[in-house]
Amino acid sequence: MLAHRPPSNLENAMKSLVVMLPLLASAFLSASAPGAASAAANPEGFTGVFGGGPLYIVSKGAPANITELQNSGFTEVIVWSVEVKTNGDLNLNGEFPLTSNGAYVGGQTYPDFASDMARLKQGKVRRVTFSIGSSNFGDWQNVAALVRSQGTGPDSILYKTFAALKAAIPAIDAIDFDDENSFDLPTTVKFGVMLGKLGYHVMPDPYFNAAYWTQVVSQINAKRPGTVDGVHLQTYAGGSGNSPCHGWDFGSVPVFPYVWDRDKTPKQTYQQMDAWHTECGIVGGGLWLYDDFVGTGEAAQYAKAVNRGVK
Repeated sequence: MLAHRPPSNLENAMKSLVVMLPLLASAFLSASAPGAASAAANPEGFTGVFGGGPLYIVSKGAPANITELQNSGFTEVIVWSVEVKTNGDLNLNGEFPLTSNGAYVGGQTYPDFASDMARLKQGKVRRVTFSIGSSNFGDWQNVAALVRSQGTGPDSILYKTFAALKAAIPAIDAIDFDDENSFDLPTTVKFGVMLGKLGYHVMPDPYFNAAYWTQVVSQINAKRPGTVDGVHLQTYAGGSGNSPCHGWDFGSVPVFPYVWDRDKTPKQTYQQMDAWHTECGIVGGGLWLYDDFVGTGEAAQYAKAVNRGVK
């Protein structure tokens, strides 16, 4: 019989490695799970501006306007306003059909629209967002009805429509939820989760009903972590009394307050953003509405005001 000998240093090291491998694998899988990176990272701030017809109507100078916004200093451009029809078709402001029967048709009206959205990102813009809804009645009621009748699976018209939109315009990063009169929680959450699965982020756009929007954010992110990664808070018109520092707490999801150029000059915008940043540390904000000052040079002034104010 061979005499027992103590294990060598190499053998001890191999045994330790065998014990550690499962633990290392588990740690790797946890770190790479969906939402893990976003949960650990600091909130990302965006300084944005809403824009309507000037972003796509050639007669309103769309090519030059895209160039202006691209170089303005804003890091997010929000294309407003996408209408959702009863059959699931999308249209911009009742004048620009985007989809029909689950297929993208925007190129038939404005052939350069998709490439213009991509061109925005050749400058400072890091996020292109499409905004659904407004104060008009109908868009979110139609979303709710379609979710109830068809669900949000691959065979539903909403899934096909937003998949087609993403495929045609991959530059779109997020969908802004400007629901001002429907507030149907179950269908809105299902719709938001569907968008997350299609590769979109979701950004609520409230001016009142904070309790409702808190549930929207928490429930979407509970089902698909990281889908909602920012809130566009209206602090103008009906939301003129709002402050990102009071009454709008979404936990780790940052709030980006938006002001109206008709209420505030670039200097006043800087002062307001700086005050909010000092009070509660906002990391983003923005302007409503580019259509008011298109081509005047004020886009760069407002972008600079917001960027300085939130730093």
